[in-house]
Amino acid sequence: MKATSSSTACCAPGTDEFWDPWKRNTSNSKGGSLDAYTDADLAADLNAMTFAERQAMEEDIHGASDVIEETPEFVSEKIEKMREALQHVNSRLRQAWDRAVFLRPALGEDQEMHLVFLRARRFRSNDAAVLMAAYFQAKRDLFGDDLLIQRITWNDVRTWRCLFLCICL
Repeated sequence: MKATSSSTACCAPGTDEFWDPWKRNTSNSKGGSLDAYTDADLAADLNAMTFAERQAMEEDIHGASDVIEETPEFVSEKIEKMREALQHVNSRLRQAWDRAVFLRPALGEDQEMHLVFLRARRFRSNDAAVLMAAYFQAKRDLFGDDLLIQRITWNDVRTWRCLFLCICL
């Protein structure tokens, strides 16, 4: 059974294109600086969206989007597409994921972990692949290779915070 999904504000309607947070957008829709982005600019941008785009954005914000039926065949297909999409993610962004798989090869086959990212991106495989690569990159940036394949605990956060404060002060 095919799942229905609505497009969101971060994706072009009918595509799997994901808004990449590492591409810093420094201008609004009129080409001006985001620092000078006013409520009037926001209203103009919202009015420029179609009704369906605004509705999809509001549903995602409020968690009222359409339910996606997760049949085993559908999930398997999306996980496979996500694995393929991971190979096409920007190599700079994918470095931490590759390192994590090197350190723990079972991560590449962990369907539950893939499913978490697929659900977060409403089963858009390309978006989920970018999100997972970004997650591991952020984890590596914050905690290093030592904790890259481990669950982060509160003690890890406190230790990191202490180190950060000691270095910065």
